[in-house]
Amino acid sequence: MAVVYFYVPAEKADDVIECGLKLSEWKDREQQTPWNPEPRACLCARLHPDDDKRSGDPRYRCIKINIPAEDCVVADGDLYRLSMKFPDLKQKYIGTMVPLNRYMFGSFRKPECLIFTTILGEQISIYGKGLDDPILYENSETLYVNNIIERYNDKYDGINQALLYCFLSAQSRNGVLENLTLDDSLAYFSTKDHNRYVTLSVPDLKKYVLDLI
Repeated sequence: MAVVYFYVPAEKADDVIECGLKLSEWKDREQQTPWNPEPRACLCARLHPDDDKRSGDPRYRCIKINIPAEDCVVADGDLYRLSMKFPDLKQKYIGTMVPLNRYMFGSFRKPECLIFTTILGEQISIYGKGLDDPILYENSETLYVNNIIERYNDKYDGINQALLYCFLSAQSRNGVLENLTLDDSLAYFSTKDHNRYVTLSVPDLKKYVLDLI
């Protein structure tokens, strides 16, 4: 069994726990999958309670759903949003879908967990921060970014310095920092009053080959 998270209006939480989530009532959309070309009703749950923008909103309650992992499909939520504006990405989005029991956590920045079945009340409980078993990562976005940075760190020496250089250069272009460069080898970044500064070797950014998931 797997645990996923879903937000419901606070005033409906007790009814949901008692009666469950009827798919025809709670569906988010109708969706194709690689295994079924016919669109089917589904509701969109989350792998982490803080992945939902309604986290912390008192108008909603987060519920935990206990469900067999093989009954859930995880897909790249960012690609779904993009496909609404760029239809050419629709098949790319569908191609990201995997059963939850095959999903590698941290693969997507905004994973969504599609459930194509009604959820019984006995499968549902209220999620309570500090009361439930701790979740071992902050949220899916943080895990996703950290995984990419870790892979770059494993592959390249000096990647953190290169990232810092790119960030400070962007701040300089935005007018937040002053920037002086010596012989294209040494960079000086400072506050406008020069009271605080950072010096860095200018990295050879061409050596860092794009290495995406």
